[in-house]
Amino acid sequence: MNRGRLIFYALIISIIATLCMIPPVSAGSDELKMWGYSNPSGNPAQGDEVYALYTVEYDFDSDQESLMFYTDLYNPVWKFTIILDGVEHVKPKISGRYETLSGFELYYPRTYQTYVRAELTGTVPTTAATGEYKLIEVTHFDAAGNTESTAKETRIFINPADMAGIQGSTEVLLSNLRADIDRYASVGVDTSAAEEKFTLANNAVATAKTSTASVQNALLDSAKGYIAEANEILKKAYAEHAINAAKKKTASLDSIINYFEVTKGLASDKSVWVIKSYNDNAKTLLVLAEEKYSSGSMDAAAEYAVLSQNKADEGYSCARSLNSEQGLNMPADGSVWSAATVLPSASTANPSTSSGNTAQPTQSTSPLDLLESLSGIGSGSGSSSGSSSSSASQSSSDKSSSPLSQIDQLTGGNGGTISDIDDILHSEVSVESTIKIFTAIYSFLVSVVDFLMNAASGLSSAANM
Repeated sequence: MNRGRLIFYALIISIIATLCMIPPVSAGSDELKMWGYSNPSGNPAQGDEVYALYTVEYDFDSDQESLMFYTDLYNPVWKFTIILDGVEHVKPKISGRYETLSGFELYYPRTYQTYVRAELTGTVPTTAATGEYKLIEVTHFDAAGNTESTAKETRIFINPADMAGIQGSTEVLLSNLRADIDRYASVGVDTSAAEEKFTLANNAVATAKTSTASVQNALLDSAKGYIAEANEILKKAYAEHAINAAKKKTASLDSIINYFEVTKGLASDKSVWVIKSYNDNAKTLLVLAEEKYSSGSMDAAAEYAVLSQNKADEGYSCARSLNSEQGLNMPADGSVWSAATVLPSASTANPSTSSGNTAQPTQSTSPLDLLESLSGIGSGSGSSSGSSSSSASQSSSDKSSSPLSQIDQLTGGNGGTISDIDDILHSEVSVESTIKIFTAIYSFLVSVVDFLMNAASGLSSAANM
């Protein structure tokens, strides 16, 4: 090895050794950090005595910096303890809403941990209205007097005169919850968990009426929390209920279709094909409902499940019509089709309700119309989410929506285009659901081809006779 290479290696080694000797740069921050507690822990009312104990962590670069403490409490008394590397320096008690600790007291070079413990007592002042106020605020000023950072704790100072309104509004929410629980129970939804939350909220509201303002406020806050939890429980329970109802109806239609096709040899009957198309649409909407449920979107899950039930109801209406025309005895579980599974309108059940729990479908925003444009089925059925059984009976008596007229629509060019499929792909459907939708569409198109082939074969046979 030549001398030049030895010198090069020695230089590299010396550079690496030098870098290893350089201490790492400290990642310290000038941001204030504050933690602690107050008593009472909730929101106090005017005239209440408040005790607060908070610790502030700070980082000074010079003795020209300072900390200023502030509170909205009346007649405040402060007791500060400066803690430097674990050593406590207690200062005498002082009074005043604004109190400042200078860098002369707070800054010491070569210290690693610097804290101020602030002990505060005071009275909640008379306020014009209930609102948010500063329990304690700390501001760090740099050497030039500019604000470096701020930390604060706030509380709602309660004006007792406002509590009557808060009590009344909470009682309205509780009344709305009662009406919603009854409305969900009327269609078979399990409301037991929501009932438990209602009981807790009701007890809190009742106790609040005879409590002091601060306790009353805390009780009403807890009641509102219980009401919100009950509302979410109802939404989830209804989504599960609607999805299960849709599953039962599509399964029942599968049995009816199998009866017509296999047992009675009506596989080529155009009415059976219409029933299958309705059921395919119902199953597609059910896929969307289950996907929304899995993602936690309970309102959307219930909406799609109701739409799925509507499509199944229309298919069942056609099946009843065919069954009557042919004098058959199709298998159908009457309890599946007669049970009320869709929520009655909130405005009808309780005109004053405002809790927003209604999970009624918004058909104008769903992909249902797109699916119908692909098949041409249901565009004039006039289905309603209000009563599944009544809509089914109405459809069966509507001659303009008979199975024959539906077939005429299908074979008359009333179907959708590629742009309709593109709209579905760009709607709120995942890749997995899109695949399932196209599987349903594929089955649908195969049914169309089968029907046309059977129809052509029938015409050819008739011509040869």
